[in-house]
Amino acid sequence: MIVGLTGSFCAGKDTAAEYLVKDRSYAHYSLSDELREVMRARGIATSRENLIRTGTELRETEGNAALVQRALKRCSPGVNCIITSIRHPAEVNELRKRNDFILINIGAPARVRFARMQRRARPGDPETFEKFIEFEKKESQTSGSGQQLKECEKLADVTIMNDGTGEELNRSIDAVVADFTRRCAGL
Repeated sequence: MIVGLTGSFCAGKDTAAEYLVKDRSYAHYSLSDELREVMRARGIATSRENLIRTGTELRETEGNAALVQRALKRCSPGVNCIITSIRHPAEVNELRKRNDFILINIGAPARVRFARMQRRARPGDPETFEKFIEFEKKESQTSGSGQQLKECEKLADVTIMNDGTGEELNRSIDAVVADFTRRCAGL
C-alpha cells in the first residue's frame, strides 16, 4: 500500500508520516528529500525558495511527475510506503496508476498552522501571519509546473482536519488506512 500525503504548510503531514513510520512500520519517501538530493548534486543551497524554484525547473525539464517517479523506484514490493510532499496533480495522477494508493489531505486552520510554524522556528520561515499567507499563495498555482497544493487537496480521497491533539491525528490516520485496507482486500 502507498499512502500519499498532501496539505498546507505546517498542517501536520510530517507528524502523520512519523506516526506511520514509527508505529506502523511504513517506509517513508519525501518528494522534498528527492528534490534536496538533486539540489545537493547540483551544489544548490536548500533554502525554501530554492526548493520551490528547483522543483519547478525539474518538473519543466523532466516532467511534472519526475519527483514521484524517483520516489516510487525506492518503494519495495510488499512494503507499505508513505510518500509526502506531494505538490502537483501530475504526481497524484502518477500514483493513481496503482490500485493500492490513497491520497490523504492533512488540513488545519491557518492560525493553527502559523502557530506551529512559530514553535518550530526554522530559519527562513515567515515571521508574520501576513507573510505566512503570502508564502502560501506562492504554493497554490493552478497550472504549469509550479506547486499546486490546492489542486492536490481537491484530488485527495479523504481530508483529515488536524486541529486537535497528536493522538487524535493518529486515530484519524489509523481509521482512514484501515478503511482503505478493507476496501483493497475486497477488490
